[in-house]
Amino acid sequence: MTELPNKSGKQAIGNEKQSPVTGNLARNKLQKNKHRNVLIILLAVSVSLGILLYLILKFSPYPDAEKFLERQYSTRIYDRDGNLVQLLPLEDGLRREYTPLSEFPDSVITSFITAEDRRFYEHHGIDIAAILRAFYQNLTGKRIVSGASTITMQVARLITPVEERSFIAKIQEAFNALRLECRFSKDEILELYLNNVPFGFNTEGITSAAKTFFGVSLDSLSTAQIRCLAVIPRRPSSYNPLKKPENCVKAVMEVFGNDISESEIMEAAQNAKSFEYPFNMPHYIQYLTSQYPDDFSGKHDIYLSVSLPLQKYTENILTNAVKKYSSNRITNGAILILDTKTAEILAWVGSSGFNDEMNQGQIDGVIVPNQPGSSMKPLLYALALDNGYLPSDILPDIPTDFGFEELYIPQNFNNRFNGPVRLRTALASSLNVPAVYLLNKLGIKTYLSKLGEMDFNSLKNADPGLGIALGNAAVSIYELTAAFSVFPRDGVFIKPAYNKKKADENAAKAYSVYTKDTSRLICSILSDASSRATGFGYATVFQTPFASIFKTGTANQYQNITALAATPLYTVGVWMGNFTGETVVGKTGSSIPASLANEILCSLQGSHDVPFSEPEQYKKVRICSLSGKRATELCPTTLIEYIPAGSLSENNFCDWHTKEGTQYPAEYEKWFLMKTRTGSIDGTSLPLTLVSPKNGSVFFHDQATSLNNRQNLSVEFSGGEENSLHLIISGETFFLETDLERPFMLSVPIERGTYKIVAKCGSETITSSFSVR
Repeated sequence: MTELPNKSGKQAIGNEKQSPVTGNLARNKLQKNKHRNVLIILLAVSVSLGILLYLILKFSPYPDAEKFLERQYSTRIYDRDGNLVQLLPLEDGLRREYTPLSEFPDSVITSFITAEDRRFYEHHGIDIAAILRAFYQNLTGKRIVSGASTITMQVARLITPVEERSFIAKIQEAFNALRLECRFSKDEILELYLNNVPFGFNTEGITSAAKTFFGVSLDSLSTAQIRCLAVIPRRPSSYNPLKKPENCVKAVMEVFGNDISESEIMEAAQNAKSFEYPFNMPHYIQYLTSQYPDDFSGKHDIYLSVSLPLQKYTENILTNAVKKYSSNRITNGAILILDTKTAEILAWVGSSGFNDEMNQGQIDGVIVPNQPGSSMKPLLYALALDNGYLPSDILPDIPTDFGFEELYIPQNFNNRFNGPVRLRTALASSLNVPAVYLLNKLGIKTYLSKLGEMDFNSLKNADPGLGIALGNAAVSIYELTAAFSVFPRDGVFIKPAYNKKKADENAAKAYSVYTKDTSRLICSILSDASSRATGFGYATVFQTPFASIFKTGTANQYQNITALAATPLYTVGVWMGNFTGETVVGKTGSSIPASLANEILCSLQGSHDVPFSEPEQYKKVRICSLSGKRATELCPTTLIEYIPAGSLSENNFCDWHTKEGTQYPAEYEKWFLMKTRTGSIDGTSLPLTLVSPKNGSVFFHDQATSLNNRQNLSVEFSGGEENSLHLIISGETFFLETDLERPFMLSVPIERGTYKIVAKCGSETITSSFSVR
C-alpha cells in the first residue's frame, strides 16, 4: 500500500515525530562539522603557505649570498717553525682572516652574542621581543638607545649592503635574514659573522681585529680585551680603543655591566696597540702568489719550508757584501737556497734591499734572467759524459775557429791555451775552448733540448749560438740552482717546492735528466781541488770542511757574477751585480758570490760531512796525466781516474810517451809551435784537415788596415799522411801554387772575391772555398 505525502509535502517517516531537542543536537553537530572543516581548510592553507614561504626562503635565488660565500680571506703564511712570514692583505690593504668556529675561544663567542644578540639561538633571524624592546627604549629615551638587528640580520646586511637605512631596506634585511636561517645552521651563521664583522681601520673579522687593536693572536686575548672588541662594531670610529679608550670603556660597562671591573677594561683599552704586520720575504711571496694564485687564497693557512732565521741571516750577509763591494759597481744580488734531497726552498732573497729604490731593489734577482757565464758548463759536460765522453778524454784547448759564415773564436779567461787537457781538468778549471769544442760536437739543439728538460724557460725562444757553452744566454739564478741540484741528487730533476706537501707532489713527478753515474762523476770533478788548480789555483773560497761542489761564472762583459754550490744536503745559488747592466769594476772573477755561497753552506752544515756517492759502473785506474790513457812506465806524471769497468779504455795504454820522447797528435801542432816546448808533433797521426779557413767562410775586407787594398789570411792544415803538401789557391785575380813542409802554414794576401783551395798530401786531397766581401 502506497504511503501518501503529508501536508508539508515531506514524506513521513513511519509514525514518529522529531522532538525539538533532537533537532538542536543535529544542528549543533552540523555547525561543529562546518567549523572543523573551516579550521582544517585554514590549517591546510596555513601549512601550504608556510611550506611555500619556506621553499621561497630556502630556494629563491640569492646570488649575493653565493658571492659572499666565495669572498677572499687574508692568507696567513708561516715558515717551517710557525713564525708568521706575512698576512696577505686583500684589496685596499684590508685584513680579513678566517677562523673556524670551533677554534674561537668560548669567551669570544659568548661576549659577542651578549653584545649583539643575546637570544641568537632562540629566534629564527628576527627577534620580535628585541624589536619591541628597542621601540620602547628609543621612544622613552627620545633617541636611538638600541637597535633590534640580530646577528643574522647583520650578516644579511653584510651580504647585501645598502647605501641608506630606510624602512624598506629594513624589511629587505629581515627577509634576507629569514632566508639565511632557512639555508644555514645557527653555527654557520655565527661563523660568518665572527669572520666578517667590520671593525673599521681596514679590519674585518675578530681574528684580524685582535691584531689590529691589541697586537695579539685570537687565542691570546684577555677577557677585558675581548669585551673591548665586542663593542667596537657598534661604532668603530667612536669605540676604537687606539683613539678613544674612554669611549670604549664606557660602552663596555653599558653592555656588560659589572661582570668585570672598570679598571681592568680601562687598562686593556689604554694599552691597546696596533699590530705591525710582518713583511718578510717580499720577493718570494710575490712570486708564490703569482705562480700559485689558487694555493695562496682562501681560508687555509700556508706553511712554507723556508726558515725565517736562515732567511734573515742570508739577507744580512748579502746586504753586507753589497755594501762592502759597492765601489765595484755591485749594487745588488740574489740568493736561493734549496734542500738538495727534496728541492724545497729554504731561503729566497731577491735583492739586497726591497725598499732600495735607487738600486731597483723591488726587482727580484732570483727570477730575472742574467748571463750566467761559466756556471752553466757542468750541464754541458754532463751531457757529454752521457754521450760517451770520459773524464780522462783529451779535449783541445788550442786556438780554434768555430763556425763558417759566422766564425766564433773563444778565448780562455787568462788568454792562454793549455793544449791537450783532460775533460776533468777542462771542467774543473772552467776552460772555454774545450767547452765550445764539446758543444760543437754535441750540437746546440741537443744541448738546448737538455736544458729544456730542466725547465730553463728563459731559453725557449733563444738562438744563442755556440756562445751558450760559455753562458752568453740569459737565465735566472732560480733556473740555475734548480738545475745544479740534480748532480748531488743522482741526476734527478725535481721542480723546487714551497713546502713539504708540494715537494711530495713534485717528487712523484721527478725524472732523470742525467744518468746516476754521470752525475756522480760531475760531483767528483767539481769537488776536485787539484784539477781546479789549472784555472783557479788552490783558492780557499772553494774549500769547505765537508764534501762540496762549486761552479762560478762571469758574464762576458762582467756585468754579472754567479756562484753555485752544493752538498748532498743543500744547494745554494748566488748572483751579484746590478740591474742596470753596468760592468763590475775591479772584480772580473766570481770569488765574491762564491765566498757567500761557502759561508752559507758552512752555516747550514757546520762540519758535518756527507760524502758524494761513487759511480757504480766505473772503476779507478792509474792514467797518464797528459794523454789521459792508461799509464805506462814511460809516463812521467800519473794520477787516478774513473774509467768504465770492462770497457776498451782499460787496455788503451799511453802512446804519447815513447823512448824517443813525447809526441803530440797533429791537431796540437799550432799550439806546440806557439812557444818552446819539449817533445815533437806526430804530424801523420791524423787525416789531412784544413784548420783555417773553414770551408764556406766569409771574411769582411777592412780597408783601414789593408796594404795596397790587400789583407793577409792565414791558411793552416794539420795531419796528413806525408810531411809535405802541395797547395793551390786561386781567385778571380789571384793564383798561388806552392809546396809546404811541416808545419803546413802559410799567410797569403787576399782582396775581395771568391777563392778556391786545393791541397794534396800523399793520396789525400782537400778542396775548399771561402770568400771576402
